[in-house]
Amino acid sequence: MAVTNQQIIDYLLANPNLSDAQIVSAMEQNGISPSQMASAVNLPEGQIATRVAATVPNGQTVTLGDTVIQPVYQVSGSGMDQQIGGLENVITYKASDNKAGGAYTQYTPTGEVEKTGTQQEVKSGLKEFALGAGLLLGLPTLLNAGAGALGTTTFAGEALADATLLSGGSNAGLFSGVGSTLGNAAGSIGTTLGNAAGTVGSTLGNIGSTIGTTLGTAGTDLITKVGTGIGTNLLTGVGTKLAGDAITGGLGLTGSVLQQQQSREAAQTAAQNVDRATQQAVEASQFRPVGMTTRFGTSNYTYDPVTGRMTSAGYQLSPEAKAAQDRLVALAGQGLTQAEAAQAQFAPLQTGAQNLFGLGNQYISQSPQDVAQNYINQQMALLQPSREVELANLQNRLQQQGRGGLSVAQGGTMGATTPELQALYNARAQQEAVLAANAQQAGQQNVLFGAGLLGQGSQAMGQYYGGQQAAYSPYTTALGQIQGLETAAQQPLMMGASLGQQSATAGANAGRIGLTGAQISGNLMTSPAVTNNPYAAFLSGLGSPTSTLGQGLANYITGYNPIADQNAVLNPYLTPTSVWNG
Repeated sequence: MAVTNQQIIDYLLANPNLSDAQIVSAMEQNGISPSQMASAVNLPEGQIATRVAATVPNGQTVTLGDTVIQPVYQVSGSGMDQQIGGLENVITYKASDNKAGGAYTQYTPTGEVEKTGTQQEVKSGLKEFALGAGLLLGLPTLLNAGAGALGTTTFAGEALADATLLSGGSNAGLFSGVGSTLGNAAGSIGTTLGNAAGTVGSTLGNIGSTIGTTLGTAGTDLITKVGTGIGTNLLTGVGTKLAGDAITGGLGLTGSVLQQQQSREAAQTAAQNVDRATQQAVEASQFRPVGMTTRFGTSNYTYDPVTGRMTSAGYQLSPEAKAAQDRLVALAGQGLTQAEAAQAQFAPLQTGAQNLFGLGNQYISQSPQDVAQNYINQQMALLQPSREVELANLQNRLQQQGRGGLSVAQGGTMGATTPELQALYNARAQQEAVLAANAQQAGQQNVLFGAGLLGQGSQAMGQYYGGQQAAYSPYTTALGQIQGLETAAQQPLMMGASLGQQSATAGANAGRIGLTGAQISGNLMTSPAVTNNPYAAFLSGLGSPTSTLGQGLANYITGYNPIADQNAVLNPYLTPTSVWNG
C-alpha cells in the first residue's frame, strides 16, 4: 500500500530526532521516492537528493521508490593513497531508465540542477559483433595505428567509422587509454621491424656482393638477389606477422580487462547489497525500549537529538500511587518513633529477669545433700521442744505410778527399759526416718526450683527483646507497602525494556537472515556463471595463439599472407633460371 504525504509528515513529527541515514532507510523500506518526499516536506527535489546521497558510500547507489540516486565524490589518489572528499555532484535517474537512451539529472552538492541528458546508443552490426566489446573500449585506435604503420587495407578504418562509442559511458573512458597504448605499440613495432628489414636486407646484399666477387658475376647476382629476397621478404613478413600478433594480443588483453571490469562491477554491487543489509541489520538490532503506562506509573526515556541514542531512562508514579505512598511514609515515621521508645517501655522486664537470675543462682548454689541436711536440722529443731515436753510428761507419769525404776529386757544387745519409754523412742526413730526421706526430696526440689527461676528469668529477658523487635512492626509494615508501590510503579519501565529487548533480538535475527541472504546473493553475483562476459570471452578467444579466427582476422587487418610470404621468400630458390638469366 502506497504511503501518503500525510503519513510521511506524521512519521517525521513523531520521530523528530531521526538522522538522515534513518530517514533514508525508512524511505527505502516504504518505497518513498525523492520527489514524493520533496512534495510532502515542501523542499526542492534536488535538496532531498543531495541529503540522501550524503548517506551513500562512495561507489554505491540507493534506490528510493522509482528513483536511483548515485553520489559522485571528489576522489584523489589511488590504491592505498586514495582519498575520498565531499560530494562533487549527484546523479539521479529512474530505475526504468537505467539503459541506453535513458534520461538522467545531475545536481550540484547544494541541490541545484547542473545538467540533464540521456545515454547514447551503440550501433550493432556484423563488424561490431566480430570485434565485440573491443570496439567500445578503444580497440579502433589500435587497429588504425597498426594499419598506418603497415600500410594495410582500410578494414580497421571502416570498422572505426561504423562504431559509435559511448561518449558518456565508463567503458570508453576506462579503456580508451588501453586502445591508444596498444595502437602506438603496434605502430612502433611495425616501423622498427620495417627499418630492421631494410638494414638486414642491405647487409645481406653487401655480403652477397662480397661473395659474388669471388664466385663471379653470376654468383654475385645470385647471392645479391637471394640475400635481398630473404632479408626483405622474410623480415617484412616477420614484422607484419608480429604486428598481427600484437593485434591478437591486444584483443586478448582487451577481453581480459573487460572481464575484470565485469567482475569488479559485480563485486561492487554485491558489496553494496551486503553494506545495505548490514546497515539494516544494525538498525533493526538497536535497543529501543517502548514507553508504557499502568495504573501505578509511567516510564519515560530521553534521547540525544544528534546521535539518536538513549541517554537516560526513568519512571514516574501515578498521582494516586504517589498520594498513598506519602501517607505510608507518614505512618512509617510514626512507627519508627514508637520503636525508639520501646527500650524504655520494656525496661521492667529486664530488671525482673535479672532478679530471677540472682534468686535462681542462690537456690542452685547448694548441693542436694547440703539442702537435705539443712532440712533435717530445721525439722529436728522444730521437734526438739515438743519432744522434751513429751519425755518429761512420760517420766512424771511413771514416777507417780511407782514404776520409775522398772526395767524390762528388750532382747539382744538392747538395754532394758520400761515399755512406755521404749515405745516413745521407737516412735521418734520412725519419725526421724520419715524426715530423712523428706530431706532428700527437699534437696532435689530446691535445685529444680532454682533452675525454674533461671528459666523464668530467661523468658522475661526474651520478652524484653521480643517486645522491642515487635515495636518495629508498624514501621517495617509501612515500609513494605511503600516499596510495593514503588515496585508497581517500576513495572512500565521493566515492561518497556523487555519489549525493547525482544524487538532488538527479533530485529537482530531478521537482520542476520537478511545479511546471510545478501552474502549468499553476493557469492552468486560474483560467481563465474554470472560475471562471465560473452564479449570478453570472445575477445580472449580471438587473442589466443591457437585461435584460427583471431589469426585470420589479424592477418586480414595487417594484410599478412603466410603462404604468399613463404613463396616470396622461397621464390629465388624455386625459379633459379630467372636469376641466372639476370
